[in-house]
Amino acid sequence: MVKSLDGSEFEAFEPGYFDNFLDDRDHLHTLLRNVDWEAQLLAVRQMISRNRKAGEAFSASIKDDAAELDAYNGPHRHHWENRHVDMKFESSYSDAAESMAAIGMIAPMVESTIGQALTALGDMYDSKSIHPGSHKRWKRAEGHKHRWNCQFYFDSKMEAHNDIFRGLPQLSSACGLDKFLSQDFKTWFEAMFRYRNYMFHGGFEWSLERRDNFEKEIEKNGWGKFFTSSTTNSRPWIYYIRDEAIVAMPRMVEHMLDSLGLFTKSLPWELTSLP
Repeated sequence: MVKSLDGSEFEAFEPGYFDNFLDDRDHLHTLLRNVDWEAQLLAVRQMISRNRKAGEAFSASIKDDAAELDAYNGPHRHHWENRHVDMKFESSYSDAAESMAAIGMIAPMVESTIGQALTALGDMYDSKSIHPGSHKRWKRAEGHKHRWNCQFYFDSKMEAHNDIFRGLPQLSSACGLDKFLSQDFKTWFEAMFRYRNYMFHGGFEWSLERRDNFEKEIEKNGWGKFFTSSTTNSRPWIYYIRDEAIVAMPRMVEHMLDSLGLFTKSLPWELTSLP
């Protein structure tokens, strides 16, 4: 016999009761229903692991070659010395490729996840005809098609600028997300996206001006924990993401997802409820 729910024990449950059984990031499904971040992170972790193993194997081969070179006293020593130098030179570029691969996977995932979530939030406000508040962004971007786009910053002249480094903080502050993002994430985000831009537009070997600029940014912002570099003539040559920072990338994304989930959970019911 099917028991009617009328007058059942389910009436005792308060709205949101089942939220207690969800992880923080699960609430993000309210905004993003078609993004499988768990599958993405698994793929990223697997690729990072494969690249790291390949890098460690090549480093081991360089070390073994150095030991063989130290033990060799034959007539062809100059040849083997040159070969060893070539191996070390090659590693400078293979390490750069590993850094580019890592940032090439993580940065788009972060940018897309935040961007889609905030766009979906904007759609909710618009569909419910609820005004998001009195923040200066809403006044400057009133009616603009990019007002919920985190890649755009709106200045005091009401002009839109494609600048995620200013756009995301402004939009996060305007909608309340800023209170849920840790300072560690904000620092990491700016550092990694600055590096992303330099690598994607400058390749492995940047112009001297870009190398000098990034060196100054690292010193100014305390980004030394994220980056290191090879040198030429005692000056930075190729910049890399440190091994430990690459390994930590998926964890930082997980922290971001948890923050977005908590933010979504905090949204008012009249905004997130279905029509």
